Amino acid sequence: MERVRLSTEDWKVSGYMARTLADRFLGVRRAPPGSVVVIPARSVHGFGLGQPLEVVGLDAGMRVVATVTLRPNRIVVFPAASLIVELPSGRPVPEPGDLVEVTGG
Repeated sequence: MERVRLSTEDWKVSGYMARTLADRFLGVRRAPPGSVVVIPARSVHGFGLGQPLEVVGLDAGMRVVATVTLRPNRIVVFPAASLIVELPSGRPVPEPGDLVEVTGG
């Protein structure tokens, strides 16, 4: 997985971009513990997770369309999303409407 940084005026995190099918399917389970994972998708699942995740949907313009807490064994769908950010439960998330900058490294 490729390293990336995500930021808004009030929020900054480092994480990984999931590009392969395996990386996309496994998400945070494939990354180091506590990592943030960015997935090019409109939906994610929590099957096999032991704890909830914070999930942020970003549209093609990199605006936050929604944020939810994904519980284990559930699915979340953001029809307007192009990217989904998975964060460990309890981590701060940007607000809907915020513009997120994604950079390498």
